[in-house]
Amino acid sequence: MHLAVFLPYLIIGFGLALGQARLRPAMRPWGICMIGALSGPVIMTALIAVDQMPSWYLIGSSVAPFAVVFIMVVRDLSYPPINDVTTDTCNPPLFTAALRSAGNKGRDMTYPQSFKSKARKAFPSIRSLKLNEPADRIFDKIVDVANRQRGWRVHYTDAAKRTMEAEAVTPFLGFADDIVIQVTEQEGMTQVDMRSKSREGLVDAGTNAKRIAGFLEGLRQSGAGDPENANLLPTTITKGGALS
Repeated sequence: MHLAVFLPYLIIGFGLALGQARLRPAMRPWGICMIGALSGPVIMTALIAVDQMPSWYLIGSSVAPFAVVFIMVVRDLSYPPINDVTTDTCNPPLFTAALRSAGNKGRDMTYPQSFKSKARKAFPSIRSLKLNEPADRIFDKIVDVANRQRGWRVHYTDAAKRTMEAEAVTPFLGFADDIVIQVTEQEGMTQVDMRSKSREGLVDAGTNAKRIAGFLEGLRQSGAGDPENANLLPTTITKGGALS
């Protein structure tokens, strides 16, 4: 019976293995991991029923995965219920190549209007980046920086329209997000807009906002001009979802 304390770990390991194998949808491996975590309290109850004085080691081992997942879920729910973030909520970059992806078949890829106010409140520092360098040169740097991002796969570039699209996949469960970056000329400045959209799940735990913040910071550090709004670039995301 005491060997049952390892069951949650085996179930979670199986779920992670399916995630690494890129089982789709990714919510399936995630669900298996959740079942593994939830099995911990059940096993703990069974241990107490069978052995009135089980060791604290056995109890702790059986509920540890549940405790970790519980903390992660509480943290994730502290972020706003949105899974599509953009620097420009009024005129967000549009997906083109992502529409042809098998994972997006039948999905509405337009930016949800209901996210506008939530995104502005939660991520006020996520906004268009304006640079004083030629647009074509900035676009070349964007493609270069994007190709060096871990977990990203750039699958579409249009130098004429200065638009790039990529897919980002999480390392463990294989959740995929779609990314589009667009460069335009606005009032003598080069403007960079970016959008990151989750394919699955209703809450992204701030992942999309962090991705945009990190990319724009990486672009700035690459020497891409002198940002007009450099002091507004986000650096970190607080527990409540706000950027600072």
